[in-house]
Amino acid sequence: MQERFDKCLAGLLPDRGAVLLAVSGGLDSMVMADLFLHSSLRLDLAVAHCNFHLRGEESDSDEIFVREWAEANNLTFFKKDFDTKGYSEAGGISIEMAARELRYSWFADLCSTGGYAAVAVAHNANDNAETLILNLLRGTGLKGACGISNNSSLPGSEASLIRPLLGFTREEIRAYALSRNIRWHEDSTNADPAYKRNRIRNEVFPSFRKINPAFIQTLNSDIVRFAQVRKVADDFFASNAPVVSCKDAEGIRISIPKLQAAPHREYLLYRLIEPYGFPSSVMEDITKLITEGATISGKRFFTNGFEAYTTSDSLVVVPRPSVSGEGPEEVVVGAEGEYSLCGVAFTVDRIIPDDPRQPEGTLVVNLEFPFVVRKWRQGDWMRPMGMTGKKKLSDMFVDLKMSIADKEKALVIAGEGSHVLALLCRRIDGSVRIGGGSPGPEGYVRIRII
Repeated sequence: MQERFDKCLAGLLPDRGAVLLAVSGGLDSMVMADLFLHSSLRLDLAVAHCNFHLRGEESDSDEIFVREWAEANNLTFFKKDFDTKGYSEAGGISIEMAARELRYSWFADLCSTGGYAAVAVAHNANDNAETLILNLLRGTGLKGACGISNNSSLPGSEASLIRPLLGFTREEIRAYALSRNIRWHEDSTNADPAYKRNRIRNEVFPSFRKINPAFIQTLNSDIVRFAQVRKVADDFFASNAPVVSCKDAEGIRISIPKLQAAPHREYLLYRLIEPYGFPSSVMEDITKLITEGATISGKRFFTNGFEAYTTSDSLVVVPRPSVSGEGPEEVVVGAEGEYSLCGVAFTVDRIIPDDPRQPEGTLVVNLEFPFVVRKWRQGDWMRPMGMTGKKKLSDMFVDLKMSIADKEKALVIAGEGSHVLALLCRRIDGSVRIGGGSPGPEGYVRIRII
């Protein structure tokens, strides 16, 4: 095993720079540390240990154990205490993600101050297979199917993040530890089914092993092939994306006719809009709309930070306006129901009206879900029914004799830019009038102030 490890290490560290070993005290990291210590490459080493304070005395015991090992082998020892739960709660992220961000940020600082060329972590072939399955279950493209890389950039640093154990199974690592009388600490949380990875490892993989005893090696071989396919796909995307789209600092504009004529158009579209974080269901809706050739100008799709809308010949993705003030300034209406914004409550449902006239406090518009209701802004305008030109909302407020209090609470249905489709619940733009187009299968959208 040492010979295989050294061969891998030579490929990961061609310049033989100093290496910071991330050692938790568990089986994998203690074996990795031993292999580095006895490597024929004779590298300059140091040990870094994170105390996440998630397991009480067990966490402190791990710290003491790793410190004593480093001192016994004359290696520089670094340790850091983290309030992982507090960081997780403050950032609204999982404990696992919090621990990842905290440790990699600290590793980057150590590399910067200590001149380390790489940080070594002890992910193995089983970890890689678990990652593949988790990615497939949550939904992934080729990137997720490629699993874990054995060499990547350390976030926030010029150093490398290397994984020299990635070619070894957990069974090989355990056998090596036993043969060399290597001590390690067991992490009690590895048996906790609350963690998805543990459920894959302890409940799913035993069934896989019954079907194929060598399934870990099989999945890791598949990961290698997926990575090769991804390289082909990346080359295709790099060649074809500029043909169908143009990008700027804010977003992207995709030519629908060019996309529809391009080879593998669905994959191209997926790669173009995937970075903007649209949920998979929205991605499917956009793909269906664009690739089936029935695009209707004015369709809109939303995610937390971006919106996508269609024009007569393009799909445009741009940032959504930032929210300022004490409360939200917009709400996405994705279905029938009750909504509230800026102290104004309103209901949304579907109807097929018998009378085209609209009662006071009610709007009936030709729209599809989702759409955005937001506070009005200076510069907003619409083309009211019966008019051919634009009219600013500020002028409409005067015509409607709206009080200052009413204007402060005025809500609109957002269109493209400053063009709004309605002033709740007083006026609508001619583009969404009843009879201006066929209603959806469930009728027109009705909005009522309550």
